Amino acid sequence: MIQRCLVALYVFGLKTWFRWGKVPLSRLVDLWRPHLPWQQRSHASLEAYGQWLPTAVRWKEEPLGGAFDTLPSLEYMEWQLQTQGLFEDDCDGLAYFSAQNVLPFCDAPSDCYVVTIAINPFEVGLLRAAHVLCIFKSGGFWRVISNDDLYPQRWSSLEEALQENAYCRGHQLLHVEIRDRDLRHLLSWRSQQT
Repeated sequence: MIQRCLVALYVFGLKTWFRWGKVPLSRLVDLWRPHLPWQQRSHASLEAYGQWLPTAVRWKEEPLGGAFDTLPSLEYMEWQLQTQGLFEDDCDGLAYFSAQNVLPFCDAPSDCYVVTIAINPFEVGLLRAAHVLCIFKSGGFWRVISNDDLYPQRWSSLEEALQENAYCRGHQLLHVEIRDRDLRHLLSWRSQQT
């Protein structure tokens, strides 16, 4: 009973932060970050992008273990690429980065999402319980990028891609928030705990 209450509080806190706090705070923080105009990269194929990605990005934990978690602007990403040779951020920034770069390979621009998920922290640990993925439709199938990894699997539906990717498989998704490639909120839902 106590565990269920703690998980419910955790999900409520994440949901509130994801929906109402993260984007406004990110915009405020970006006022003080260095920036350069975003330049769209081109790649011969989605697989070529998937091979380039680990050389261009690196996962980096946010300050205070993610408690102060913000999204980078495209201009800040570009500044990092131009001045450091790669872009560093945690999973949300990396998913947003990929959402911008896979657009040429999407069946439609509206088929590209930045998806935040929450898994029971008692199952996977607190640091792995919240994650952000880039999920998009390409060539009639749904694909998933987690951090710097383009999963090779292809799924026939968004729901299947969300539930069956290597990060989420076998776990109940307690909360899902779907944003478009420009981080506009589209949909969120909370699963019932079992």
